Amino acid sequence: MTGTGFPGIPEAMGVDAIITAGDGRAARKVFKKNKSLLDIGGKPIIRHIVETLLTCDQIDQIVVVGPKDRFEEVLGDLPVHLVEQRRNLTENAWEGFLQTIPAYRDTGVLSREIIESNRHKYALCLSGDIPLITGGELQEFIGQCDMERFDYVAGSTSEEVLKLFGPRKGRPGIKMATFHTRDGNFRQNNLHMGRPFVFLDSLDLILKVYEYRYQKELVNIAKALGEILRLGPGRIGKTLGLYLLLQVSAGLSALGLEFLARLACYPVTIARVEETITGILGGRTKVVQTRTGGAALDVDNEKDFLTLSIMYRDWLNQIREANHHLA
Repeated sequence: MTGTGFPGIPEAMGVDAIITAGDGRAARKVFKKNKSLLDIGGKPIIRHIVETLLTCDQIDQIVVVGPKDRFEEVLGDLPVHLVEQRRNLTENAWEGFLQTIPAYRDTGVLSREIIESNRHKYALCLSGDIPLITGGELQEFIGQCDMERFDYVAGSTSEEVLKLFGPRKGRPGIKMATFHTRDGNFRQNNLHMGRPFVFLDSLDLILKVYEYRYQKELVNIAKALGEILRLGPGRIGKTLGLYLLLQVSAGLSALGLEFLARLACYPVTIARVEETITGILGGRTKVVQTRTGGAALDVDNEKDFLTLSIMYRDWLNQIREANHHLA
């Protein structure tokens, strides 16, 4: 590769990509099957994602973490490195990142020397259940990842874009939950760029955040509140206030009380979210937007899978058209 053409990503250097596609603890199966192996548009979802990554010039190595034997059957002819899944998503992402480092891959031992020599190494991480991801959206995301200034960049998509994939009269759709801010309503879109070695001290917390990610469930809200209360003096107040405002505004919106929801989320800005995450995790954080929505359309349950299966071709054409206009 000759260069990325993007600020913050040096010339003559691409980005390693890790697809976390395991089905261990805290992962939700669909029709009792690993979501990545479900067929949409004539091929397994995981193959859609890998083939898209292979079209992106900014990507170097591709590591896929999941049930290795089953993935061999659908990806064995592609230039990817398959890694057997661990217990959960955080461990899968961690092991996938380590496998991008030749010194670790050769020995299987994580030494202090490896950590120090790769402390500033970053990688792209994405989930294994986003069949509508496109090369254009990947390039848009990578182009905003200024890794000279940040240690972690999270992708998001606005509610206005996501409404294009919602239910309409005479056609199915997916209504996706969003978090509400003064800057607008957004959904995290399954794209992450980060330096894992910067967050060594925060891995346990990151794991718990993932396990509690389904915030429509009261038990997960209670567990998330418990973790916030354990943050210690100096961080509880701001974090708790932000979390409660996000929950209240989402609840009011779900009840159709949009005006009150906007009032509740007025103190919440993207900048404040970035500042809070930076303080909790100890790494400089940025939230960026992609404008086509494919990476946000994940498969969380049977209903969403069936809708994606029916609308796949129409939505893919819609996303490609949006990519064309953006270009």
